[in-house]
Amino acid sequence: MSDMKSKDLPPPEESLDPLPTNVTDIAHGVNMEHYRATVPLWKRVWQHSLTQMMLLSIQAFCGPAMSDAITGLGGGGLATPQVSNTTNAITYAMLAIFCFFGGPIVNKIGVKWALVIGAATFPIQGSAYYCNSKFGNQWYLIFSGAISGIGTACWYVAEAGAIMTLAPSGARGKYLALWIVSRNLGQLVGGAINLSKNHVKGADGGVTPDTYIAFVIIECIALPFALLITPFERVVRSDGTRIVTAETLSTKMELKRIAKTMTSKLVMLSALWALWSFFYGVGCFGLGYVLDMKHLSQRRRAQLGLYTVVILNVGVYIWSIIMQTKFDRHNPGHIDWEDGLYPSSFLPYFFVQTTGPLSQSYMYWLISSFATDAQENVRNGAAFRSIEAVGQAIAYGMNTQTTSNPLVGFCVTFGLLAAALGPMIMLVNTTPDRIPADVIAEQQDAVREKIEHV
Repeated sequence: MSDMKSKDLPPPEESLDPLPTNVTDIAHGVNMEHYRATVPLWKRVWQHSLTQMMLLSIQAFCGPAMSDAITGLGGGGLATPQVSNTTNAITYAMLAIFCFFGGPIVNKIGVKWALVIGAATFPIQGSAYYCNSKFGNQWYLIFSGAISGIGTACWYVAEAGAIMTLAPSGARGKYLALWIVSRNLGQLVGGAINLSKNHVKGADGGVTPDTYIAFVIIECIALPFALLITPFERVVRSDGTRIVTAETLSTKMELKRIAKTMTSKLVMLSALWALWSFFYGVGCFGLGYVLDMKHLSQRRRAQLGLYTVVILNVGVYIWSIIMQTKFDRHNPGHIDWEDGLYPSSFLPYFFVQTTGPLSQSYMYWLISSFATDAQENVRNGAAFRSIEAVGQAIAYGMNTQTTSNPLVGFCVTFGLLAAALGPMIMLVNTTPDRIPADVIAEQQDAVREKIEHV
């Protein structure tokens, strides 16, 4: 992959001929003194890359995190586990299909409007669970899975492109940690609701319809934050650089590019990892610091990050399998949160939910290390999202078999990780020492400086 990218980059001498007509729009560096003097403070804050990442993180909390929170209520609270898992399987099947075509769509309409379309569909899921809990209406629940899957696919592809593009090269790990933590707070919300309903020892609590009204309200909040997203070409990163963007391509050319992306070395070698990454049910900032170490080359950081994620996940899997085997031999029955067995039974689940997101955070960091421009990040993100969604659909489909042995799921997950590790090592060992987009941007800066001095 790195060989292909380096072949695509023009040598320094060629980069000084001829000047692109839109060079001022795609220039890498920003004259920060002039920028501060001419642009109002509120606009500088709004256009800052960290602000844009925070806006994305808020949307991730209001959308995907709330979806996880509803799922974490146990079968959607009052929906049967079979109906809830069927709904989720349909949602992720739609995600897989529409994420595949999401790259061309998002690059055509722009990241902002793709996020707006997706955010507008977030409340559909919460409203469906409300109707089910209030009126026992389960057909709307399943129907909402299909509609939400289509709308959320637009949002996911735009989100993936944005999170891999916004961060300056020296802070990508920390930016991704902010996003992944926000995106996975739903499990905490769902758990808090469960605890509030079941905190009395020996008592079982239920989820009231009012609970879903709160979810719908939170899901509605995502839309105004999506409208606050600014186009990539206006974003100024914290290190004073701008985002490299490419010219808009025709629909036919975009479809050719996404087909090429899906069969690229980057996607083929990371496909099993993407499939595995959603088979887990906050150490993301710790991983972020590892991935942002300035004294190590990008390839060495990629290797260190891979081994960190794999070792942590394997340790948690082994622990979980041991605990499940122990419970299979001696069924403890219902375990209340005040029982002595609660810590030893809960902690493996807690660490699965902690180490699982590390695999996603790491993968997006790695993918962004190969990109030449923002549009390529969108295409790569769409491909990765599509494969992730397939993994989610399969996982929820497996969960509908409520009578199956839980060890089957653990073994499948463990097997996928083992199968993914070899191709991932091959991919990581080809990681370029510098992001190709940064190299291209520096060449564009050289062109501009030469023109200014003529």
